[in-house]
Amino acid sequence: MAPDGFTAWRCIALCRKGLCTHVVRVAGGYAAMTQSENVRVWASRAFMDSTRIKGFTADPLPSGMGLGQMAELNEAGERMSAEHFPKEIFAKYPDKKEKKQAHLVLAAGVVVVSAACANVLRQFGLGHSSLYPIKLFQHDRKTPVEGEYFCLNIGERKEAFLRQHSQRVIEFGDGTLSMSPNLQDDEVAVGPAALEGSDLWVSPPLNRIFFLSDRLTQALREAKMSRVFGFRTCRIVEAD
Repeated sequence: MAPDGFTAWRCIALCRKGLCTHVVRVAGGYAAMTQSENVRVWASRAFMDSTRIKGFTADPLPSGMGLGQMAELNEAGERMSAEHFPKEIFAKYPDKKEKKQAHLVLAAGVVVVSAACANVLRQFGLGHSSLYPIKLFQHDRKTPVEGEYFCLNIGERKEAFLRQHSQRVIEFGDGTLSMSPNLQDDEVAVGPAALEGSDLWVSPPLNRIFFLSDRLTQALREAKMSRVFGFRTCRIVEAD
């Protein structure tokens, strides 16, 4: 359905210019485009991108959980409270001054996003995903790293990943799955469940990848954050 304020004639006029996604040119005229023809789901390869990893460390967590376990649970879509994440992290190397960080980095096992990125995320349906403030310091543990940052806990899961329709899937002995690090467009296949619910989620047993709705992806692109997310299109198929 066209947005409020649009008419069929307005859509047709835009279609003639290649600018409308609500109607499509067919033999003899125009027809309404179904939702499935006008919807996308995106995968982010940020968790597989070694350039996203930054040299920070953290003190033991109040929960007693190790940083590695915290990172694994977070990437698996576990809903976690603020106490499961460090409130401060520190540059690991004394001879390196850390500059203002990119909009998404992996630091001390934490998915760290900038305030600008957090502001975009908050405008969408995050469900049980959360953003918790975190402070970044230089190695001296006193000098702050430029910028404002948040921990991102992805706390939403969908049974959407279709292993049998996906390409170059890597299977591990524990039953978890991963994709090739140089993930390409349309190699990940998802079912219709991906179109429902929150705008940000993971889909176990697939790990090291998270998913975004088209509207969230376009907002992050508009904010010039595409590079750090490494967006790849997914194929939406009906499950067998």
